[in-house]
Amino acid sequence: MLVALLLVPLAVCAQPSRLERMLASLPDGAFATHAWYAERAGQGFVYLLEMTGQPHGTVYQPFVRDLGLLERAELARALQPVVNEAAANNVVVDAIRNSTGSIVAYVVRHRDVQVNPAFARDGHYTLYVRVGDSTESGGAGGAGGGM
Repeated sequence: MLVALLLVPLAVCAQPSRLERMLASLPDGAFATHAWYAERAGQGFVYLLEMTGQPHGTVYQPFVRDLGLLERAELARALQPVVNEAAANNVVVDAIRNSTGSIVAYVVRHRDVQVNPAFARDGHYTLYVRVGDSTESGGAGGAGGGM
């Protein structure tokens, strides 16, 4: 009986959150991670996850934060302040594919934020972000967000 009581809390704690289940679709490994948050809280966010060995991208927004290399579990911890358990239903994980269909990066975003990658000839890309009815451009409020 004592053994069963000790195992129950462990099983409950070991269950992944909704956010962790969403991020489970990402491959293992570390991602060069860049974060952007909308000017008004609750309007959205974009995390660009660059894959090692692929061309780099730029989020065309001011105030993009470089979070360095993050593993999937670290990414879940980084998103926790932004995405509580109830808001995890609003998280979308998208693959960014180049013209040949190869995955070059992933985007974790709020479902109300649209992203559109534009590729240069050298394979580098710019990720344009649109929130709601207005396009958020890099010119309002500061220099364009680079990485």
